[in-house]
Amino acid sequence: MDLLIWVSLGALFIGVWHEINRFPATGKSIVKLQERLDELESENLDLREKVENLGDEVLSLSNEIGKIKDPTYHQALEDGDDHALYEMDKARGNI
Repeated sequence: MDLLIWVSLGALFIGVWHEINRFPATGKSIVKLQERLDELESENLDLREKVENLGDEVLSLSNEIGKIKDPTYHQALEDGDDHALYEMDKARGNI
């Protein structure tokens, strides 16, 4: 049974190799397709990195907007002033 599988795989390989060498355009097309696939994979990786960087930038901008909207709260956060944070939350009805 194993011998039959190996003979079949060998025949398939020889057939594919023969067709590629018989029709050079086919071989060139396969090479061009592989090159284009490699280019697309590279572009995909670049785009993923850009999307991740944009996500980081959006988070940073969101934090900056929050600081602009409520500088007192964020200053208390940065200073670690728990009492001031508690009083602000209490005054805002969060507690």
